[in-house]
Amino acid sequence: GSGWTVVREKLRKIWGVARTEFVGWITNPRVIILGVLLIFIKTLAIDPLTVRAERFGDSMIVFEPFIAVGNSGALTLFIPLVFLVLFSDYPKLGGNSLFYISRTGKAAWLCGQMLFLIMSVLTFLGAIFAASMLFSGGHFDTEWSETVRKYAARFPEEAHNFDSQLLPSNLYNQIPMMTALWQTSTLLAMYLLSFALIIYLLKMLFSSFVGLAGSLVVMALGVALTSLYSPIKWAFPTANAIIWLHYEEILSKPIYPVWASFTYFGALLTALTAGNFLALKRLKFTEER
Repeated sequence: GSGWTVVREKLRKIWGVARTEFVGWITNPRVIILGVLLIFIKTLAIDPLTVRAERFGDSMIVFEPFIAVGNSGALTLFIPLVFLVLFSDYPKLGGNSLFYISRTGKAAWLCGQMLFLIMSVLTFLGAIFAASMLFSGGHFDTEWSETVRKYAARFPEEAHNFDSQLLPSNLYNQIPMMTALWQTSTLLAMYLLSFALIIYLLKMLFSSFVGLAGSLVVMALGVALTSLYSPIKWAFPTANAIIWLHYEEILSKPIYPVWASFTYFGALLTALTAGNFLALKRLKFTEER
């Protein structure tokens, strides 16, 4: 009936917005920064893990490098920084946006933008995941490798160096590898999505500069509080996105339950989505932002 026709037309508009933005994003020359990030990840995280595996006389499991990347203090700073650079132009509110938005309708336009963000986050993390697997030179398994579990016991003098911190014992002592994999990837996706929504919200309320600056401040505070082991860190996205911080090193009890971080991100993403729709309502498309 006519009701279904209206719904279908709305969905077509939403998909149209998402597809247009995604194609523009993926073909932008700026996306080359992602390639630079992948080389950085290989050098900083994957190569040291490969060297350890060779020294131990074993090969890595293909999923281990990605789990290491998603739990590395340095990389959980660099990954969102690169992501923010790739998203600093969005949402595009200048030029012919007024005509474009009036044609699709504000709600359909923003739903399309949200779909575009989800597609982009999945593509961004998918590229990191695929590169991590490719660079690992490892084999498939669902359990932690011998290297990860026993390396520190065989080479105790290396227990506290940077390479050992890539996959800390808080991870492999406490949770199965496949659990660590899905929790790391899901929390990382929610982490990046929150920053994208902060940029969107602040850009619609103020300007592009405030959008980028605001998200950088939230990230910097999260990283600083996490580094200082402050309990206030759980109020920020960064600590909630890093799985190993949730667990004790030896005792199998969580310092902070993982479900609480999923709840935190669920509430944060819901609030930011609602905020974006409210900001869109009062937005005037008369000036470049």
